[in-house]
Amino acid sequence: MIVDREAPIYPIRTVAQLTGVNPRRIRAWEEQYHLIAPARTGGGHRLFSEEDVERIRWIKAMVDRGMSLKGIQRLLQARPPAELAAEGRGGR
Repeated sequence: MIVDREAPIYPIRTVAQLTGVNPRRIRAWEEQYHLIAPARTGGGHRLFSEEDVERIRWIKAMVDRGMSLKGIQRLLQARPPAELAAEGRGGR
């Protein structure tokens, strides 16, 4: 089965469970730091794709390693997120 990794399918509560990141923090990463940009339903609810979930996991790993959110912003502006994620997985 082929899965569209960009399809927005997960609500924020599910993403929080999958990533271990509090929904409030996920919202802050979007609204204050512009680190993620989930899709929205007609009613304004966030929906996240597999790629969004991977990006949140990557951001969390960088924060856990001591990187500031501003540093993460600069890194994401300098290099494509897919390239950074591949490096974070050991280049796979």
